[in-house]
Amino acid sequence: MLLRIALRFSGEVVVYESLILGGTVSFMIDGEGRALNKSRSLRGARVVPVYSKWWDSPAQGHTGPYITAGTTTGESVKKRSGSKKSNGVEARTSKTFDPDTINSPQSGKAENGNGQSPTRTSLPVTKEEPTKDTSAEDSAVNSEQSPTDNKQSEGSSDTPQESVTETVEKSDSSQVVNSEENTQQTSDPPVEEDNTEEEQKPESTTQGPLEEEDLDEKIQKEAEESQKEAEDLKENQIEESEELVTKEEESALEKDTSEEPPKESLEEPAEDHIEEQPEDQIEDHTEEPAQNTVEEEVTAEETKPEQTEDSDKEEPDNRTGELVQQAAVSVESEQNPEESVDKPEDEPEPEPEEDMADTVSGMVCNESDLKDGDMKEFDLGEGKVLIVREGSEFYALGTKCSHYGAPLVNGSHCKGRVRCPWHGACFSVKTGDIEDFPGLDSIPKFKVEVDGGKVKVTAKKSALADPKVQRTMCKASKSSDKKVLIIGGGPSSVKCAETLRQEGFTGEITIATQENNLPYDRPKLSKAMDITADKIALRNADFYSKADITILKQKQATAVDVSNKTVTFQDGSSVPYTSLVIATGGRPRMLPIPGTDLQNVYQLRTPEDANQIAERAAGKNVVIIGSSFIGMEVASALAGTATSVSVVDIIKVPFQLVLGEKVGSVLQKMHEDNGVKFYFERGIKEFVGSDGKVTEAVLSDDTRLPADLCIMGVGVVPATDFIKGSGVEMTDRGFLPVNKMMQTNQPDVYATGDIVEFPLFSVGDKNVNIQHWQMAHAHGKTAALGILGKDEPIRSVPFFWTVQYKKSIRYTGYGPGYDDIIVHGDLEAPKFIAYYTKGDEVIAAASLNFDPYVARLADLMLAGEKVLKSEVQLSADGWMSKFEKLTIKA
Repeated sequence: MLLRIALRFSGEVVVYESLILGGTVSFMIDGEGRALNKSRSLRGARVVPVYSKWWDSPAQGHTGPYITAGTTTGESVKKRSGSKKSNGVEARTSKTFDPDTINSPQSGKAENGNGQSPTRTSLPVTKEEPTKDTSAEDSAVNSEQSPTDNKQSEGSSDTPQESVTETVEKSDSSQVVNSEENTQQTSDPPVEEDNTEEEQKPESTTQGPLEEEDLDEKIQKEAEESQKEAEDLKENQIEESEELVTKEEESALEKDTSEEPPKESLEEPAEDHIEEQPEDQIEDHTEEPAQNTVEEEVTAEETKPEQTEDSDKEEPDNRTGELVQQAAVSVESEQNPEESVDKPEDEPEPEPEEDMADTVSGMVCNESDLKDGDMKEFDLGEGKVLIVREGSEFYALGTKCSHYGAPLVNGSHCKGRVRCPWHGACFSVKTGDIEDFPGLDSIPKFKVEVDGGKVKVTAKKSALADPKVQRTMCKASKSSDKKVLIIGGGPSSVKCAETLRQEGFTGEITIATQENNLPYDRPKLSKAMDITADKIALRNADFYSKADITILKQKQATAVDVSNKTVTFQDGSSVPYTSLVIATGGRPRMLPIPGTDLQNVYQLRTPEDANQIAERAAGKNVVIIGSSFIGMEVASALAGTATSVSVVDIIKVPFQLVLGEKVGSVLQKMHEDNGVKFYFERGIKEFVGSDGKVTEAVLSDDTRLPADLCIMGVGVVPATDFIKGSGVEMTDRGFLPVNKMMQTNQPDVYATGDIVEFPLFSVGDKNVNIQHWQMAHAHGKTAALGILGKDEPIRSVPFFWTVQYKKSIRYTGYGPGYDDIIVHGDLEAPKFIAYYTKGDEVIAAASLNFDPYVARLADLMLAGEKVLKSEVQLSADGWMSKFEKLTIKA
């Protein structure tokens, strides 16, 4: 017996169909996953949960979406939180479709509105396969952002505002958008239902009574004709379904190709930086930058990562995934309808049919190949998988970080998470979900089976090729009166909006940015200065439209009214809110000296600034004021094209306050080897020009430097002037104090990113200001959870990085106030790790070509473990035994 089920989420309708048993059931789904109404029951069949949790075992039967015959009628379907297993790949979901909210009949016999059995209906069954967005940057910059991670550029524009939004469905129910494995699909065509009843035969007009033999013969003949009609109907429906699936797959592929974002080739993964600040303030300019097989047995070999001096030279993937994923499943059963009705409730359900053309399966290793706490890469034939062992459990994940494609095997594994070695992003080994940042996407999680000491992995080939998985996001609903307004276009704004949708928030979400661009990866501006905003957008316009997230461009906030819950903008418009998130970041600090208004005197804040600097610096004399991370990264970017590059600062070496003189001297030598000249322990007095253009930079000791172009990288100040007088608490330096949920003193006002002072758990919840690209993501997620009333306080270890001349510095911890530096390795090579200590405790560490020490130390700090100064004085790995104990499952 063949049963088919079609899950239709467009239009908020879920339809189930039994071709043989006859009958359909359809629901309208609201924003919380509840069924608002039910048109019909599924006669003689039992519906099994479609979205199963990752921890469901095959023995429980929860291995995929399917339907089977049974005695229970109208049983509910769950869209569980956790993950959906489909063809060996588990994708995370965040909405719950509660079966208890569906008022299904208690009878095992389905009836229509008149109390009679429903007539057979005909529904075309569609099965859409996701098409993967194959666009990607050929190479990307793994770097940290300019002095302000999630800030908007200073200034305003009188040009009309632009918005990116999507019309909310007219239905009061919200539509769940499933974005498994960065796929995109076209919207479903209307479901056409053929309600034509089976043709009834006219009553017999035969004269006279029938003999008993004649009556039996007539009944048997009619039964045979009826069975033949049913078989013809089933065959026609299957043919129509297959034709419809083919057309929809072609349509989805054409749409996906037409929306493929342009590719950008960047030579070097660049990194993350921090600005020198007082002890309680540290600024970081980080960036975010087919075969058909039933069961393909692949001989898998362990893949050992290449050990290069600088392991960051991977090509990051900047593909933007899609939001919509729809499912249609068919299951064949050998039982007849009568046997189906009597099937026991607790009998294991059959395995769902898999798409063999996109599935690969193989034994990758023996159990004994990995000790408890180990992680290794293995080749599955169509791609590599990362196998992680925790106790007796084995997990299979994608091998690359979703941020910039770093090989996770070179990172850290601790307490159920894998940490990226480059920038510190963390992923759950059980679900693949991203749990710490930078980055917005999760990574693939594959099905693992252990049998007879062998570890078998089943995966989709498409997932093996794509390191990114977008979590499921809901849609907005007219039934909700909630309005979240987010001011600012940085990473904390985007992460806050996405988290709201992932957690089921169906109200309005608006992001108001001061710039004329969609939120982008700002740290890349100082590494690839000729790049355009669309090439480094965190998400494209289509993403925001499908997620019902409105983007308002060129909107500079001028006032906040907490009583009436409105924000006024420079263009005179006013936007209401029920919850407000202030994420305006900082504006570049301007030096009070003559000549800053001359042409070719720049502050790097926008893609347009970067493009002009790159264009005008070629063959010219460039002077950079400030040896912070942004200034030094710009020097690195321009050293090969400018005639001369000069750096001016009042300190002794680059990064002196953050990294110390020893490490700073290493970086200074790297720059000097590339022709950069330094003028330390002196400041800038004025810029001198001719015909309105700068020609010279005059230093405090009257040294005159030729300057065709000047760049000021002297830090930022909080862009919070519009908050004054609103009732929102502000420090004398313009920062906004918040609690562990990023909430200000006003209950409905939250603040995130560079403008806040928040309690850092690793320093006893002392309020600090940390301007890291990574930390801004964490702020945004925590603020969203706070708005939703979920008590999950921020708990993240600071992690930043910088890349200069293809050399990467990683840094973790909170180092202001350190009183000693202990260095292991070779500073000349350079290959070293530096431990920053305060008293008898290690409070931070920086490394170059010393992976994965910094990543592992971050995990140790996150677990609340302390590293003592005495443990690092004799050797670089004196603390490593503590870390190893954490990796072993108790």
